[in-house]
Amino acid sequence: MSRRAAGRALAAAVALVVGASGLVAAGCERRSEAPAPAEGQPSARVVATDAYGAQVLLDQRVAPGRSVLATLQGVTPVDTAYGGGFVNGMLGRTADASVPADWFFYVNGLESAVGARSARLAAGDVAWWDYRAWGGAQSVRGVVGTWPEPFVRGAGAGRPVVAADPPLAGALRAAGARVGTGDRPFRVRVGTDASLDARDAAWRSIGDDPGGRSLAGGIAGGRVVLIPPGGGAPAPVEGARAVAVLVPGGTRPANGALLAVAGLDDRAARAAADAIAADPGVLDLRYAVAFDAGGVPIRSAGREGP
Repeated sequence: MSRRAAGRALAAAVALVVGASGLVAAGCERRSEAPAPAEGQPSARVVATDAYGAQVLLDQRVAPGRSVLATLQGVTPVDTAYGGGFVNGMLGRTADASVPADWFFYVNGLESAVGARSARLAAGDVAWWDYRAWGGAQSVRGVVGTWPEPFVRGAGAGRPVVAADPPLAGALRAAGARVGTGDRPFRVRVGTDASLDARDAAWRSIGDDPGGRSLAGGIAGGRVVLIPPGGGAPAPVEGARAVAVLVPGGTRPANGALLAVAGLDDRAARAAADAIAADPGVLDLRYAVAFDAGGVPIRSAGREGP
């Protein structure tokens, strides 16, 4: 049984118990109408997109301190299932087993270790919900689309000290990150596939199977690979020479993360990193991004274009 199927089975069991007790009816729509924080007040951000971030459906500042689910229900009607802990539908998109397609969420770019009802948003956090088909790519554990997170605020364990390579070390300092040296749980590496293999155990563990490691892309067989348009296992991207991909450090967000800007050659890796440093928007609301030899983004994971 897959992790998502197991989660649904557990949620269904909870729903039966809760329903039997008469406490709550699953599937109802709720909206708490929580007001947006005033300008200058601490805030978090909730984003909802369709098709691997291709279409933005919702992007709103919200007050921190509530669960991801309660915060979402404060800004849009939400249809829940499996005891109220699973987002079944919102914004005109509903879970569809025939595709299959579902709503997935990330906090600061990392897949949550707990459900949306338990995960909480702190000031500065970004909760990104994406509705996508997932055939062949059921779980993607980390996404680059909230860069420079999780390297500024971290992932629920306070602001981390980040080990980062140039030019992205400077970009992180400008964004308010604590940049240090040495081997850190949170790190940003730039280099060839071979050099990252030698320097970083997390990158080395991917081998030639990014999809098997629940990643949106990477380098396999000497080629840049990404989840193809519409979903599926990562496949080669024609003309790509470098990739930016987020690799979680473990099963919990607090275990850290690696942003790898990996190239088939050093020049391509440096060009991609220069492009990200100059314009962080090249990663915005994207799962992973492939670049050509000159650092031009040419494809995003799950999408037709960059």
